Amino acid sequence: MPVFNGTATLHQSMTSILRQSVPDLELVVVDDGSSDDSAAIADRLAQTDDRVRLKRRSQSGGPAAARNTGIATAKGRYLAFCDADDMWLPHKLERQIACAERTGAPLIYSSYHRIAPDYHASAADFEPEGRVVSVPTKLTHDDLLAGNQIGNLTAMVNLEVTGDVTMPDRPGAEDWALWLSITREHGAAHGVHEPLALYRAEQEGSHSDDRLRAIRAVWRVLREQEGVPRLKAAWYLTRSSVAALKKSKI
Repeated sequence: MPVFNGTATLHQSMTSILRQSVPDLELVVVDDGSSDDSAAIADRLAQTDDRVRLKRRSQSGGPAAARNTGIATAKGRYLAFCDADDMWLPHKLERQIACAERTGAPLIYSSYHRIAPDYHASAADFEPEGRVVSVPTKLTHDDLLAGNQIGNLTAMVNLEVTGDVTMPDRPGAEDWALWLSITREHGAAHGVHEPLALYRAEQEGSHSDDRLRAIRAVWRVLREQEGVPRLKAAWYLTRSSVAALKKSKI
């Protein structure tokens, strides 16, 4: 869980992970040079729950650098991601581990709820609300070339299949670049149709709000990382952009 100045939502996000029905987990929180009390919030939870590990970066390096700090620190068989303003529902890991064991897939994902930026869960519950972003139960490398259908907050990597992974430094498309690499090298990803997480719709000024930057990022991943020919890359880019616009209106 990378966090940069996330005091408003960090405690909720961390709590949603610590309340998973699968208790055998570690939560690595990476403070990416925050100037607020984010590190202090994480540290207080670490004092009461030894599953929490706090890593601090002296200055912000962006999402990929922060996530890679967490990846390098994590010790589990499965690697999952959750940003500091998103949340998991209680059976998220349980459902996904079952899917991984059933399919042997290198990458597992799920549907999720898209919630309002000002959503606030009660102290006891994280009630599902908002529109559901549904996903297919299988995605090949070719499927993902046409656009990122895997929400970062739902992704779980089976490290026993993939070995060590690193999130590529592709600003605006870091997670998608990793999913493409995994499915190209290790086969199709499998999904759980049930919505298992809550995604807080981006606020203006967030990393994912810059549409032009995102389009450039998609183009670079297609051409530089995946080696897609120019005309086919343009076709994929058009499909991806249309899908992203539709999703933003959910």
